[in-house]
Amino acid sequence: MKNLSVIIINAVLLTIIFFSFEYYIYKKENNPDVPFIHMTDYCSLTTDEIYKMIKDKGYYGSGNSQGPIQFRRPVYQNTNLKPVVIFGCSFAWGARLYEHETLHFILSQLTGRTVYNRAVSGWGVQHMLYQLKRDDFYNDVPEPEFVIFVYIPNHVSRMYKYNAYCTACDYNYLKYVNSFGKLKEEKRLQHIPYSGIYNNIILRKIAEIQEANFSNTAFSFLEKHFLESKKEMEKHWKNVKFIILDYEATDLHFGMKRDILNEKNIKKLEKDGFIIIKTSQLTDEKLDTGYCLDENDNHPNAKAWALITPLFAEKLKKL
Repeated sequence: MKNLSVIIINAVLLTIIFFSFEYYIYKKENNPDVPFIHMTDYCSLTTDEIYKMIKDKGYYGSGNSQGPIQFRRPVYQNTNLKPVVIFGCSFAWGARLYEHETLHFILSQLTGRTVYNRAVSGWGVQHMLYQLKRDDFYNDVPEPEFVIFVYIPNHVSRMYKYNAYCTACDYNYLKYVNSFGKLKEEKRLQHIPYSGIYNNIILRKIAEIQEANFSNTAFSFLEKHFLESKKEMEKHWKNVKFIILDYEATDLHFGMKRDILNEKNIKKLEKDGFIIIKTSQLTDEKLDTGYCLDENDNHPNAKAWALITPLFAEKLKKL
């Protein structure tokens, strides 16, 4: 009984020391008004290093695997029309699709515009903001006429937590927090070897609770990401049309918080200067099982983009 008491006391003391250490570092690195316990996976690379690694790999070609952590290569057109830039996650990247089946390739062929695809599987609206904050982004991409963010409801969850949907995606770790009225990148606790149990069970559950507590402010947090992205972009490009393409489907794994882009919030974004195009405005077809790759993978298949992209291209011509 005495040994058990000693074990319990030592475990409590170690827990206190551990959380005190994390609390000290978190307070030192982040806005003190933000809860310090948050979703994280151990990875020694910073966001800047990961971004450099992705760029150094060069463009991904015409394969059909989402394994490479790379940008799709631009689809160039020899015209005087301004290009298009696409941001988003695996939907925009074209998970498991050949190049000619992707949104950006078909859009380029239909519009005669060069299209730059700056999406990566597992990314979110915060990764668009990160890129638009970097001066070197504007060296790589000339001024477009349209910037398009391909939105799915899961992007709201990704603003709060990571890896619940992709356990091996250290490369998608990026989070902004509200800091004195502006978004500030949250610093991860680098080089600290948390145990798998702590990362994958305890912190994941805490992150889910934290996200639930933010449910009433989720739209305003999303809106702030879009607004800061637009503000950063307009420092370099003044007259670009910023489009949010809402990919709607009834049975996606990625369908949490489907009600975020409701009519009220769409009007708010439109007042902010964004153009919102929902797939239900383009087609009466339900983008459900028949437009998914297979029953185990709810990413859009080639049939989905073949249906949507021509209709979307026609919308762009009228803007």
